[in-house]
Amino acid sequence: MSIDSKPLVRLLLALAGLSLVTACTKDPVPRAEPIRPVRTVVVQPQSSVTELNLPGEVRPRLETRYGFRVGGKVAERRVSIGDRVQAGTVLARLDPQDLAPQVAVQQAQLEAARTELKLAQIDANRTRDLRERNFVSQSQLDRQQAVVDGAQSKVNATQAQLEQARNASAFQVLRADADGVVVGVEAEAGQVVSAGQPVIRVALVKDRDVVVNVPEKDMELARRIERWQVSLPATGGNPVPARIREVSPLADPASRTFAVRLTLLADAPGAEWGMSAVVQGLRAAEPVFVLPMSVLWSKDGQPHVWRFDTATQTVAPVKVQTAGLLDDGVRIRDGLKAGDVIVTAGANLLIAGQTVKRLDGAAK
Repeated sequence: MSIDSKPLVRLLLALAGLSLVTACTKDPVPRAEPIRPVRTVVVQPQSSVTELNLPGEVRPRLETRYGFRVGGKVAERRVSIGDRVQAGTVLARLDPQDLAPQVAVQQAQLEAARTELKLAQIDANRTRDLRERNFVSQSQLDRQQAVVDGAQSKVNATQAQLEQARNASAFQVLRADADGVVVGVEAEAGQVVSAGQPVIRVALVKDRDVVVNVPEKDMELARRIERWQVSLPATGGNPVPARIREVSPLADPASRTFAVRLTLLADAPGAEWGMSAVVQGLRAAEPVFVLPMSVLWSKDGQPHVWRFDTATQTVAPVKVQTAGLLDDGVRIRDGLKAGDVIVTAGANLLIAGQTVKRLDGAAK
């Protein structure tokens, strides 16, 4: 009996196709993950400082606003802004015609009072002689003596009024009380001023302050600052130590800053009023680890770094606490210890337990 070969051929072809399909569905051989190179650094604690850098201005510590003690018309102004004055220097004068008549009136009244006193004394002496002869009573002598006392009191009062008029006349000349520099003129010749109105502003030369405007968000830090120093860019000198002398209790309504005055504790050669200054507040802080910004990565909103294990050549995540940023780095306060090897490049591409290779030239 002959066997039909066609079904057999079809069966063999089906078995061959099935074997091919089975061979294609086999799992591929896993490829080994390449060891990732990283850069590292061995951390050491540093004694850091918290700095507050602010612009400032050199200003006089004391500024006197001179004004006349009496009112009148300004006849003469003898100084201008920038002039240096000494104690006793004449700053300005009032027109003397305003008070000259008053002095003359008080002088005349004094002469009249002295004449009345002289006549009263003559009458009292005559009455005393008559009393010794019993021609008048004692009461009449007492009344005459009272007239003398009244005339003497009138002389004293008139004398005081004359001195007051003379003082007012002397107050028409405005003089400096101490050495200084004129920094403001608030009245000109021909202007009528009232008593006490500021006319000339003079800054004393013996002391200088540096005024800095501290933002309200930094006031708490400024109060904790232990050491201040001031640098003057115009003079190129070394920083000069300073201390806070005065803090304004109110913020400026426009800038919302507090005016702080610092006193220089050493001489600053070349310092002039109006010069710009750089004020630095330095406060010693606890030892921290200063590392590049590239070491940080975030997990659950918390900063982390990768610590490299030299024994296993693997990395592990470490949660850290920062203590402020620098221009090109970060301060880490907690989470690390001296001698830890921290990954500084490639931190965002690593996973926990991953084997890595330190690049040649990495910090040991």
